[in-house]
Amino acid sequence: MTSKKPHKSIGKEEEPVVIQTKPGSAKEIGGGESDNWNFRQMRLLLSALPGVTNANKKAAGEIGSAVVSGLMDLKPRDPIEGMLISQMVVAHEAALDMYRRAWAQPPEYFEAKCRYLQLADKAQRTLTILTERLDRHRGAGQQSITVRHVTVNADNAIVGNVEHFPGGSAPAQIKDQRDATAHALKPEMWSKDPERNALPITGDAERPLSDARGTIARRSEGQ
Repeated sequence: MTSKKPHKSIGKEEEPVVIQTKPGSAKEIGGGESDNWNFRQMRLLLSALPGVTNANKKAAGEIGSAVVSGLMDLKPRDPIEGMLISQMVVAHEAALDMYRRAWAQPPEYFEAKCRYLQLADKAQRTLTILTERLDRHRGAGQQSITVRHVTVNADNAIVGNVEHFPGGSAPAQIKDQRDATAHALKPEMWSKDPERNALPITGDAERPLSDARGTIARRSEGQ
């Protein structure tokens, strides 16, 4: 008995997909220090793209080369950025593919067109969320608070308690506060009395008057 050896034939399906990238390190693809991680991310990205199938190796290579080149332009700095950027690319491709399918529908398939447009809108919102997370991870989403010093002129504003001293002063206005005016009281008029008694004020009250008539001596009777 003779055994037949299996015949190995290299068919079209076994041809590799050629990905052409621009010069650079593998870290610019996946953001990791390990090439195994970076190339793994590249394979996952290519398998998730619409239109990339094993049936057409040439088309898959062209699409993959363009996508990977764009991925490297975004320059992921760590594995987290590598994952986020890969998902951003897939969400972008999915949104455009849904738009293409929507406009390709005949007019009588209005519901199908609306459904594709809804899916495109969801993919766009996913892309927006991923972009915001990438910016936040890179620090671009942090809010900066600027504190400015305000110079207050002592002649125009008073900070603290307002006290009144004899002699008075002009009314003091506290800036940036509505209805916050410190009115200075007018000084009173003091008499020459060292005890500083107030001067009498004229009015309509009754006062005793001195008798202006003199004393008349009366004669006794018979004189």
